[in-house]
Amino acid sequence: MAGILPVINAVSAVVGTVATVRSSQAQQESIREQQRQQRVATRRSRRQAVREAQIKRARAMSAAQAMGATGSTGAAGGIGSLSSQLGSNLGFSSQMSGISQNISSSQLQASSSASLANVGFTAFKATGGTNQLFNTLGLTE
Repeated sequence: MAGILPVINAVSAVVGTVATVRSSQAQQESIREQQRQQRVATRRSRRQAVREAQIKRARAMSAAQAMGATGSTGAAGGIGSLSSQLGSNLGFSSQMSGISQNISSSQLQASSSASLANVGFTAFKATGGTNQLFNTLGLTE
């Protein structure tokens, strides 16, 4: 039994360290995805403002047409704008859903890795910690 203790100690140290690194990487990925999500939302907001301006323009053209001031291009523009908005909203929804899934996945990985690191370091401490590891590696006098 005494011979297995150094092995468990060393393996626990490695597991704890690797899991800690993975947890950190997953958290960083989650942060990057949240930042990406914010950038996408900002771009969407800008596009929405442009679309609203286009809609107002189309309504003005439509009103001008109703008064006989222009041809049928106002109606065509208004309909085209509505189609564009629908496509944009569908695309935005899909993109945000994918980003949210990436964020959730990264957060789950970070949590799992942190739990594994905790188990590894708990076992490391229970088997003698640093002193046992140094003895196993022959780093003590």
